Amino acid sequence: MPDKVLGIGQDTSQYEHGINPVSISLERIVGTEADHLLVLSDQYMASLYPAESNHLVSSESLRTGDAVFLGAFISSTMSLGTETADQPATTDELRSGSEVGECIACVATRLYREAGYAEIKRLYVQEAYRGRGLSRTLMSAIEAEILAEGIDCARLEMGIHQPEADALYRSLGYRDIQPFGDYLLDPLSQFLEKAPLNVA
Repeated sequence: MPDKVLGIGQDTSQYEHGINPVSISLERIVGTEADHLLVLSDQYMASLYPAESNHLVSSESLRTGDAVFLGAFISSTMSLGTETADQPATTDELRSGSEVGECIACVATRLYREAGYAEIKRLYVQEAYRGRGLSRTLMSAIEAEILAEGIDCARLEMGIHQPEADALYRSLGYRDIQPFGDYLLDPLSQFLEKAPLNVA
């Protein structure tokens, strides 16, 4: 079963709490770089929903098959291909398996080509880096990846107790739909779709 999507980071380009902006790069996740984030997201989801309403998938399943798994990494130096939350990297700047620092946020998608859609998964931002626009940056990047694969419809499932995530997705143009794929109706779930995708 597919997993719930998290959207913890707030949509803002302001850096809070007196922390200076840092250089962030978006990279494909090819190993265990984001596993610590998925553990944290699993714990968070378990605190909100019973086990039967959590449909979590593993890091390995997002790194294999018809899927794309992206991470936001703190870069040790400024270089071409890096970005800040105000200036996200473009799809052609994404590198694969680069060891550039700590993975602080992630997002994935599974591609269902025959059905004509992709499902957004595992959007999560480490707590210390929330409030900096990383969720929006990652969503823009994963939507660009979906479009590059020739798919212009993105869907997701999320729980009803995540108002920040709900606000983010709706601000990006996602709208309510009926359950899709293997999902069943669940009073703790909602289903959203953005079609057509129109990444700026």
